Amino acid sequence: MNMDIDGLIITTIVGLICIVLGYLVWYKKMLFLIAGYNEATFEGDKEKLAKGTGVVLIISGIVTILFPFSLYWFGNTVGIIYCLILIIGMKSKK
Repeated sequence: MNMDIDGLIITTIVGLICIVLGYLVWYKKMLFLIAGYNEATFEGDKEKLAKGTGVVLIISGIVTILFPFSLYWFGNTVGIIYCLILIIGMKSKK
């Protein structure tokens, strides 16, 4: 098995983008980065929204960076686990 360097670079870049966006949403409270967020119509707790979305983005970024290594070492089963982690993360955000 050879590790595809192009895939490694792409997943690392995408993971880092997710981590940076998570930081901006959680710590810098840049809620406008969240798709569908409208400050005029939002009635919930902005702190909770920022933290929840930021944490999910950061975890998704870390898992995305680790994904090609996991595929290389453990095989295709990791892809199913990766999808489940992302789905659970998105569901817990709501």
